[in-house]
Amino acid sequence: MWSSLLGSRKKAAEAKSTAKPADSPFGPPLTDEEQNANLSQLERQLNEQMKCPAGRNQVYLRSVLTKRGTTPPRIALKCTYRRDIGLSKEVFYEYVRDVCCGDPEKCEAYRAFKKRFVQT
Repeated sequence: MWSSLLGSRKKAAEAKSTAKPADSPFGPPLTDEEQNANLSQLERQLNEQMKCPAGRNQVYLRSVLTKRGTTPPRIALKCTYRRDIGLSKEVFYEYVRDVCCGDPEKCEAYRAFKKRFVQT
């Protein structure tokens, strides 16, 4: 009887610990590049390649404390432009690499910023 009760508890705990959605507080799953690269070097490269003015020297390594320890370190950026228009202010490696360091025009927050502050 006890084993059947404990077994169901374990199954419930396993069901809760499945993969988190991309918008979870811990962010999307780690990419292969993040898992296999030197994160300090990657952070430095991204800061050097940054094209978006809101992201200049803002890339950092993020690790969150949880009840069970810490999450693995990962590349993140807190974007003030995204915060200003009500989007999630934290973006992670793939977004930073592709949008912030690649083509900021793809970013909704960057376009909104440019629309508000038109240079003359």
